[in-house]
Amino acid sequence: MQRFLIICLSIFSILLSACSSKLATSKGSSSSANHKSSHKKIDKIYEEDLAQYLPHYKQLNEASDTLQNLKNKLKKAYLTEEPMHINKKLDAILDTISTKNKSIRYANGFRIQVYVGNDRKAADDAKIYTYQTYPEIYPYLSYQQPIYKVKIGDFLNRMDAERYFVTIKENFPSAMILPDRVEIKRGILVK
Repeated sequence: MQRFLIICLSIFSILLSACSSKLATSKGSSSSANHKSSHKKIDKIYEEDLAQYLPHYKQLNEASDTLQNLKNKLKKAYLTEEPMHINKKLDAILDTISTKNKSIRYANGFRIQVYVGNDRKAADDAKIYTYQTYPEIYPYLSYQQPIYKVKIGDFLNRMDAERYFVTIKENFPSAMILPDRVEIKRGILVK
């Protein structure tokens, strides 16, 4: 039985080697055919017109002309003779706001108080001195029995008052910055 098994295995190995040699020859011939055909493809130069797939750009002057035409159209749209519906409503609202703003004369601001006392002459002297020294800021003299007060300036913000306060403090050591209602027109003129 062992002998029979050895003979079967040897026959099987011979058949297997015969089949593998046939496969090798068939692969060799097909690979050589493929190899030759691939040489033919390489020898042929690839020629195809791809211009239809390339992007097309306008010339620079054509693009600027198009941009200029768009600008002209926009200008014409905004420069029409007939006002737009929204502009009529907006103009009415802006007119009411401007009339209200014209009626407002006073705002919260600051003044520098330079004199407080019972002496009328000293109050007048302080008023005249500040008017002559600082003509751009207006002095105010007020009297509440028995006290005279001299305040100067219509400052809309404290920073403007601080600039003048430094120089005024040298001549009037008791001067101080106080919040007060100031005239808007005079406050705008203060530099």
